[in-house]
Amino acid sequence: MSRLVHGRTNHKTATYVCNGCLHPFSSKAVLDHHIPECMRNPSQAVKYPDPDDYTLKFKKQFRLPFYLVCDFEYFLSPADDDNDDDYNRATRLIDEHRVCGFACHRVTDIVQYQTDPVVYSGPDPMSVFYDHVMSESKIIGEILRNQKDMLPLSNEQQIKYDAATHCTACGTNFNAKNHKVRQPLSRQRQFSISGM
Repeated sequence: MSRLVHGRTNHKTATYVCNGCLHPFSSKAVLDHHIPECMRNPSQAVKYPDPDDYTLKFKKQFRLPFYLVCDFEYFLSPADDDNDDDYNRATRLIDEHRVCGFACHRVTDIVQYQTDPVVYSGPDPMSVFYDHVMSESKIIGEILRNQKDMLPLSNEQQIKYDAATHCTACGTNFNAKNHKVRQPLSRQRQFSISGM
């Protein structure tokens, strides 16, 4: 264990490691003094919330016509931490996460605007990512500026629309101030009934 964590300290000889918190000490006497204090703390374990109790819910349920899904890849590299204050600090930076690449995927139900994911791994990935996202923003902005009329409703959709008395998203009743409108979900024949 001493060899495994010896890089966490500036001590050049063998260290004495607490099996409870994995902190290295320079002498057995210091470790022996530490152990009773460390054992007073309960063991740590990762506890995840019950998914039934913690489900994210949204009040408005209109689908976005476009969104980007992004993921970054990192690698750990030794930190360049040549600070003279290392001896005065309780902890020392060992490794840093460095971005080495990303993937970005434009998601849409509109078939003619669907694209393959963009994957990049190379120099300066954050600048390339920023340029890519700004480019996607410009492309999506141009697409959304091109307004098109909704397709006519089918008979079934028209019957649902005529019979609706409240907004399907928020449950508010329609009245003189809350008008009934058709909210397109995509350029296809889908719609929801909502208020303005």
